Amino acid sequence: MTKRSLIAALALAGVAASGATIASCPAGPQVQQEYVVRAGYVEPHTPGSGVAGVEMPATTMVQKILGPTPDLNRVSYLRTHLPKPSGAPPRAILILVPGFISGAGPFMPFARQLVARANGTLEVWAIDRRPNQLEDARATHYAAERFAVGDVGGVLDALQMLFPDVDAPGADPFPGAGDVDVDGDGVLDPPFALPDALGGASPWLKLGQNDMRFGAYWGIDTYVRDWKLLVDEARSVVGPTGLVLFGGHSMGTSWATVFAGYDFDPSSGVDAAYNRIDGLLLLEGGGAGAGAATKPTLAQYQQTIASLAATDGPDIFLASFSGADLAALGASSGIAGLDGLNRPGQPALLQRTSIAKTFPLSILFGAPMATETIAGAFLDDDTSPVSALAGSFGFSDDGPNALVPAGVFPGAGEFYLLTDDLDPQTIRKWKNFDDPTLPSCPPNAPEVSPGCALRNNGPRPLPTDPPVQWGDEKEVSDIRDALGIFAARADFIEWYFVSGRVNLDFQFGRDSSALGDESLLAVTQTANVNVPILGIGGSNGLTPSERSYASYFGAVATPLADEEVFIAEGYAHLDVLTAADNVTVPPIVAWVNRLLQRKLLAGF
Repeated sequence: MTKRSLIAALALAGVAASGATIASCPAGPQVQQEYVVRAGYVEPHTPGSGVAGVEMPATTMVQKILGPTPDLNRVSYLRTHLPKPSGAPPRAILILVPGFISGAGPFMPFARQLVARANGTLEVWAIDRRPNQLEDARATHYAAERFAVGDVGGVLDALQMLFPDVDAPGADPFPGAGDVDVDGDGVLDPPFALPDALGGASPWLKLGQNDMRFGAYWGIDTYVRDWKLLVDEARSVVGPTGLVLFGGHSMGTSWATVFAGYDFDPSSGVDAAYNRIDGLLLLEGGGAGAGAATKPTLAQYQQTIASLAATDGPDIFLASFSGADLAALGASSGIAGLDGLNRPGQPALLQRTSIAKTFPLSILFGAPMATETIAGAFLDDDTSPVSALAGSFGFSDDGPNALVPAGVFPGAGEFYLLTDDLDPQTIRKWKNFDDPTLPSCPPNAPEVSPGCALRNNGPRPLPTDPPVQWGDEKEVSDIRDALGIFAARADFIEWYFVSGRVNLDFQFGRDSSALGDESLLAVTQTANVNVPILGIGGSNGLTPSERSYASYFGAVATPLADEEVFIAEGYAHLDVLTAADNVTVPPIVAWVNRLLQRKLLAGF
């Protein structure tokens, strides 16, 4: 083939022959996002498996959510794509795993921009893990329906379903000190109920630990076999000359790298996952580490699984996060998102409920706030105590801000606490990321109210220095996008993060050979992984330098030339997904282009 005909072939395939990025097109309505639920790996203990004598029955609570005969061997993902008039398939599909207690939702802005810039050459499939299907989202659906017809009272009903009125102990008449009256009618209303899947009516169906004992078998092996099905499906779409890329964000990079090193053949053969993919994308996470210093023996491992599966055994899922009820956080975020989108600048309806009055949210949300401010106080890198959930969404400076030192909450860094205004009729408002009046330091002093949204974290570390945050902080993420993520079908917060089995499995890190039983866990191929890897970090995030990726790079067989890192100056942890004009998108698309060219050239 001549050079001219090769360039023409590359052009027809949608790839720039020069190695430059694919021609950009703005994100717009032509980019489509849809939620897909399909059959997953058949884990035999899971309700719906049909394996006699092994399948564990669904509890009545689960049946009320999903019906009398639920099949929980399902895998879900948010598909972002740009349909082509010709109907041609994409040339590349990127499959992404969310981080700790997260879901597919935060990938929404990132995926839209990535697909738009690639002009349809690339699709993104963002995964929601299995527990997503167990979330009782009736209240959020009802709130969306009521908002659509302008019925705010109906939304208060939805909140009454999740967090009903509370008559606090004491002699005060209702409503009195410490009471919660969601709709403000002066009456202690019963929990609001909606039709459930068994034909009755019920308030919010919040699972207990015994409702998910089958989760003892939802470990790394089950999850990666779910995702193998997606990888194989993606390969059937793009064909042998297309790309199937795998990756994740935050803890999702540990999942992604464990997937790459997995052996799907538990017998004497090897079916390594990395042979099924063409590259790894690590977003604000350095991949799986070496695991615990002392790893469980096979007997200890099996005993732990048996304990998790037993009624009243150890916790299957993470019940609370930093003192807050995790399922309640997930449930409340959906209605908060709808409230903020439909009633911008108005007093947050969520502040009428018990969850906002319960520690630790009672501390964060002590001042009267607009819903945008609640979202910002929970998510922004300046006001959130949890750096793993933080992005740069703006600031609130229309009232006093107290700088709280690091360590007040377990694992918390320094953060601003939005305190009460002197005027009780005033609610705290939120300045969005693009407001030109966002305060900076200097001229402000960080420790003097109102503090600052923008500051300098010092010079960039040398490649040999330990990772440290650096550079000028930037405000890049739109609070309205955050509210849209909250209200989406895809998870922002995974209500039932299966921590028991997952924590057990991750004690082995990137090599489970010490367990000695590949039918249970087979992370045995990490040292042989030899696919291209791109690490994307934020200088104000959790992977602020090239060194953040050194441990995983040193554990695999990928050539040095195929180990790349891009650090976005000023970006916090979530910003690599939520930034409105995301600077990480062009280098990712350029990387995809180079891999496409390489694969096409290899075929000529």
